[in-house]
Amino acid sequence: MSIPYTMVFTLLMTEMIAFIVLILPLPFKWRRGMLKFLSESPIMGHVQYVMKIVFVFVFILFLDSLNRIMKVEKIAESSPHHHDHGAATHAAANRFIAQRNMYLTGFTLFLSLILNRTFFMILDLLKSEEKMEVIKKQAAQQSKEYQRVLESESNLKKEIKDLSEIVAHHSSAKQDLDNLKKQAKQQQDEYMRMADENTAMEKKLKGLKSESKKGI
Repeated sequence: MSIPYTMVFTLLMTEMIAFIVLILPLPFKWRRGMLKFLSESPIMGHVQYVMKIVFVFVFILFLDSLNRIMKVEKIAESSPHHHDHGAATHAAANRFIAQRNMYLTGFTLFLSLILNRTFFMILDLLKSEEKMEVIKKQAAQQSKEYQRVLESESNLKKEIKDLSEIVAHHSSAKQDLDNLKKQAKQQQDEYMRMADENTAMEKKLKGLKSESKKGI
């Protein structure tokens, strides 16, 4: 295997290992930390740029392998030495090498697309889980706040009830006081009336006494 295809094979093995690491059931914190590092690290930005160039090179090798397969097939069809065992073996070897290179580069490109899509899907999933955690915390806080508001409302209703009872008690006491004032005023008026009548009767008695004395 030539050096370019050896590099492609190494890249394919690396992609397979990376894909296995992505789909492993790692703890949520580990997976989030790893993906956050891969998505935010400036070093990974440079690595992605280099990998794009590498995949362009792999795509060129893929096209070259397809071209070689077509050439081998044309040579095999146009060759007059069908009964030449050496030529047939050489053609079969060339066909095998061309097909191997095509499969190698094709699988590498295909796996790179799957790996890229899987990475961003898992990253979106982790972001959604983080948003869900934030929403759950907000919901818990809102639930606590709602419970506190209900407790405050209950306390306010209880205070209003107590104040209403106090006001009702004060209203009853004020009514009793007004009644007492009315009764006191009535008694005072009655007392003044009786005092006036007493004074009038005393004056009348004095008048009768003076008349009796004059008659004698």
